[in-house]
Amino acid sequence: MNPSENYVIIVAAGKGLRMESKTKKQYLDLNGIPILARTIMAFDICDKIGEIVLVIPEEDDGYCKEHVIDPFEFKKTIHLVKGGSQRQISVMNGLKQINKIVNSKKEIIVMIHDGVRPFIDQSIVQACIQKAIEHGACIPGEPISDTVKHVNPDLTIKKTVNREFLYRAQTPQTFKLDLIMKAYEHAGQTSFWGTDEASLVEHLGGKVHVIQGSKRNIKITNPDDLVLGKYLLEKLK
Repeated sequence: MNPSENYVIIVAAGKGLRMESKTKKQYLDLNGIPILARTIMAFDICDKIGEIVLVIPEEDDGYCKEHVIDPFEFKKTIHLVKGGSQRQISVMNGLKQINKIVNSKKEIIVMIHDGVRPFIDQSIVQACIQKAIEHGACIPGEPISDTVKHVNPDLTIKKTVNREFLYRAQTPQTFKLDLIMKAYEHAGQTSFWGTDEASLVEHLGGKVHVIQGSKRNIKITNPDDLVLGKYLLEKLK
């Protein structure tokens, strides 16, 4: 498959309320570079990706160009798309943009990645693409090592959950374009709202394969994550 036929949707349309900052989390500085710019860099250098679709808040078009895109002279074409009130709407807007670009007769692979996961490994990107080519859908995940409790509404423990087959889902979640489009259309027809893209494929009745993710592939959503991100940058030097 030609890399020009692989796309990544980077989802950065959230407000980042948990960060407790006036600046949206995707634009926060991480050792001199905005988090979102670092995330774009990871895909800009990837020879398996053709073009990038960046989904941002509707009002942030000018800000994002000035502070995230223009200063870093990315090599790949970046399409700016307006996000929606929920992630599912934002991703759908990104998928619609890809549909406008591509030749519908070709098999297209699309990756969907959180804008605040800047430490994605190239090996994971390549493995996800390969598994999606083979099986249609793939996500990275990390086995849960902590003991997991299912609690009652009053926060007393109902039961201890067997963690043997429990994984934390990560991104990039990767799919054949026709499959993820069908999943989104089916979700709309059935009024289903999923917490990630894989859950929509599951709802459609499809199988999603999981590959080994990375503990470094953190999602920066609160002040502690930002501290961890700075530590990881130092360790990766």
